[in-house]
Amino acid sequence: MPKTKTGSRSEQRGSVSAEKRGMLFPILLALASAVLSVPTLLLPPEGNVRGGDAFTLVFGWLLLAGGAIVLRACLPPRKMRAADICAALLFGWPALSYFGLSHSRSGNLLYAANGFWAFALMPIVYFVFRALPSKTNRLLEQLFFAVLLGAAFFEAGYSLYSYHVTAPRLREEFRADPEAVLAQSGLNIKKGSPEYLLFEKRVLNSTEPIGTYGLTNTLAGTLVPVLLLAAVLLAASWFSPQEEDPRFQPGPKKRRIPIRIAASLLVILLSYTLLLTKSRSGYLSLLFGILAVFGVFLFTGGAAARKEPRRNWRKASLFAGLTVLGFALIAAAAFRCGVLDREVFSEAKKSLGYRLDYWQAASRMIADHPLLGIGPGNFQPVYTRYILPDAAESIADPHNFAFEYAALFGIPALVLFLLFLAFTAAGLRKTSSPPASREETFQETGSGEKVPYIPVFVVYLAGYFLYAVFNFLSSAPTGAGILLGFAPVFLAFSLAAAPLAANIARLPSPFLFAAAGAGLLNLCAAGGIGYPPTAVPLWGLAAILTNRACEKSVIRETSPAKKKISLAAAGFAYVCFFLLFLRGAFFPVLTEKTLLPRLGELTPDRAAEQLVAAANGSGRHSIPILWAVSDMALYRLADLPSPQREKDWLAAKDRLIANAPGMASLHSDMGDVEFSLYGTTQNRLFLAEASRSLKKAAEFFPTDALLHARYAIVLHASGDFDGARREKAEALRLDALTPHEDRKIPESVKSLLTAIGENR
Repeated sequence: MPKTKTGSRSEQRGSVSAEKRGMLFPILLALASAVLSVPTLLLPPEGNVRGGDAFTLVFGWLLLAGGAIVLRACLPPRKMRAADICAALLFGWPALSYFGLSHSRSGNLLYAANGFWAFALMPIVYFVFRALPSKTNRLLEQLFFAVLLGAAFFEAGYSLYSYHVTAPRLREEFRADPEAVLAQSGLNIKKGSPEYLLFEKRVLNSTEPIGTYGLTNTLAGTLVPVLLLAAVLLAASWFSPQEEDPRFQPGPKKRRIPIRIAASLLVILLSYTLLLTKSRSGYLSLLFGILAVFGVFLFTGGAAARKEPRRNWRKASLFAGLTVLGFALIAAAAFRCGVLDREVFSEAKKSLGYRLDYWQAASRMIADHPLLGIGPGNFQPVYTRYILPDAAESIADPHNFAFEYAALFGIPALVLFLLFLAFTAAGLRKTSSPPASREETFQETGSGEKVPYIPVFVVYLAGYFLYAVFNFLSSAPTGAGILLGFAPVFLAFSLAAAPLAANIARLPSPFLFAAAGAGLLNLCAAGGIGYPPTAVPLWGLAAILTNRACEKSVIRETSPAKKKISLAAAGFAYVCFFLLFLRGAFFPVLTEKTLLPRLGELTPDRAAEQLVAAANGSGRHSIPILWAVSDMALYRLADLPSPQREKDWLAAKDRLIANAPGMASLHSDMGDVEFSLYGTTQNRLFLAEASRSLKKAAEFFPTDALLHARYAIVLHASGDFDGARREKAEALRLDALTPHEDRKIPESVKSLLTAIGENR
């Protein structure tokens, strides 16, 4: 008997040890996903489309996707849910749009490559989260919510520092020496130009914080879901039922006090930062989100809500009224303290008018490209063809997620995204309450469950280091002093974020959906559905909700042969996409980022060799390198004209145009350089090419007054007086229509227009 008992114990220990070893890889994958989520949420997203800053992130997530495929091959297969199918199609349909644009060569191919992989990042994150087994879902949720809290804390702290310290200092420096500030920002623009006026307006008049991002609406969109989750946790610790439904209780009373203090401080910090953003869409989405989460909180109140529904309605009405009153009081206090001004709400109608202009132009764009859209990353270049004469600016996105999906990828992509949201919401009926295992864990919290302090600290440390590395490879790096100075505070916050995240992970699913819904509501009037900091939290929450809905699903049995076939198919598709990413996007961008900054240190001959080699090696996506090659050939022709150099330059120019044939700004820049060289050399080849370039630019941006004015001047110089008069009249007409100073014709250019039409 003793031997049998000992053998039984040995077998049990062996099975437990094997189970632990089997869980090691999923745990490591969950930790790696959380680590990579830190730079995903902190890197400046506005540079993703143009500079390819998202490629380092996509590279990391693709590696994790490979690990996820291997993991799922070792686990019993699960049934694909409708939300999973929609997410897969939301990767495939934009890929069709991208390949269609690449084949037709009708848009900016560099922007298309960058834009596609930025959008593809979201489904990749979703499937990495979905690949983890149910036993690690609890850890994944805790780490993910800790990362969300940490990112919001970092952005709020950095925003307050810039708002109160660096922004006032920059305004003083700009007033004293504008050229020095422009040089520090890496800008080479003329004083009085539209670009200069826009930069001056942003420096002197824009007082909203932006964090590490480029737009204040991006910061607001990142803060709103996290602020709601923190507010839900705070409300649950005060107003939840006592015995009827223990799911809402964050541990014993003695353990609730630190949670309440930490959650209160975080809510105050994020609320103050959100107020400073002056984001109307952020305010509105937060208000509706608060009403939604309190409604969910009250109507999922367990036995008390079912026994006394009338009392529950009274409580719901009371909390709704108090919420609206509190929001009004906070806004009034902000007005009185000078944090907000009357223009925040008085200019709301004007801001809505701007968005109506954007959506009107986007609607016409969608009508012209209903099936595959205009292609990823190409909204701004194509938008110039549809922009209204009195529109405020040439925007990078339509400030509405529905218009953005439909414009970039076609109406089918928008339908798929809406179905994805609908199927995610449909899964809530299976997860309105945490499963039994969650309730048990919930009740143990504070009395025996270990709070994941060490994993959260490791995630913060490794993620922050990874962010620092990626940050200096991006197009808008944060200062090293800020990164180093904020690191200790960021790491210390992990001590508070760990228990907060553990408690948020136990909230019922409707609260998580309400937070995601508030973030999506913000994107109805703000851009960012393709930005990782605003989109990844929504996709991550969708994956968590789908994981919860699948926890009670039956695992399908399948034969080993079918399993091998599925693994081979998934592996083949993964390898193809990974190689496509490396060849078509990742390596060209790295080449540009590592080569171009060093060219100034090389000799001119050596620089020319490096440029040509880079252009030949990087292919069609290296527009900055191709522009440098064309520019170099242009100036060599100006220094020493010859038929061969004319031929070389024209070939380089045609190759450059072929990579962005419909980009107005590229044609405009080339026309300006060519006309300037004509004034210096009197070579009429430059004049003819300037006329051709500016004509194309005016066709692609028909409502730009300055473009028509410059084209009129070039036509007048070339002897086409009738054409010059037509372009002059059109330029003055457009100039009179626009109320925006940065879109008007400068006086220096208007003085040149006066001579047009006086002689023939």
